Amino acid sequence: MRCYNPGMTTLFCPAKVNLYLAILGCDPGGYHEIDTVFARVPELADTIDLEPAAELQLEFVQNDRLETPASGGIEPENNTVLHALRLLEAHTGRQFPYKITVHKNIPLQSGLGGASSDAAAILLYLNDAEKLGLSDAELTRLGAQIGMDVPFFLSGHPVARGTHYGEKITHLPSLTEKITIGFTNIPISTKEAFAEWDRRGLTSTAPEFSSDVIHNLHNDFEQIFPDLSFKKSNTVLSGSGGAYVILT
Repeated sequence: MRCYNPGMTTLFCPAKVNLYLAILGCDPGGYHEIDTVFARVPELADTIDLEPAAELQLEFVQNDRLETPASGGIEPENNTVLHALRLLEAHTGRQFPYKITVHKNIPLQSGLGGASSDAAAILLYLNDAEKLGLSDAELTRLGAQIGMDVPFFLSGHPVARGTHYGEKITHLPSLTEKITIGFTNIPISTKEAFAEWDRRGLTSTAPEFSSDVIHNLHNDFEQIFPDLSFKKSNTVLSGSGGAYVILT
């Protein structure tokens, strides 16, 4: 159990699911354009503890194991907190000496956006706590450099449509249905999923986008997912896989 520390701030970093995901093509730079619907799932979240320190200290706790970037236990794609800090430093010309401990509860490579949610929480907190004065547009531009899910978490919307590469966010009505998350226990990175999509030369089978997403649950990545035994009525793979959504 963590001890109470009056100088500590704890950030809440919720998971997300994708209720609709269409892969629309690949641009000359190799980036994939998508059309997707994000929904927050606050019942599953990472937390981040921050407290002032003499210099930056960054730790990750996962499965009760403590890791640091120097230990080699944190893959760069999952170290989005450090990426967010470095971008803010470069953008503002300032340093941010905090002790930061990220408690990972959202499984890695699950399609639930844990790393993106962590990065967004850091950007929002430091902009406010350090009185940086960055606009929503500036934060979104920084967030998109970390990952295309980050702008959704920055937006604050419970449900939103993401277009272009996923970073152009449009608010959608909140859901009345309950979201439950299931796990396939097959971790797949987004980068690997897109590479497999390209290797197979696949094209989207998504229905035309409708704001009534409940009747258009779809994920193009299901075409490459190795196990669809979870598929039942009102279920859909989330992101590039690892987890799936059940709506009731």
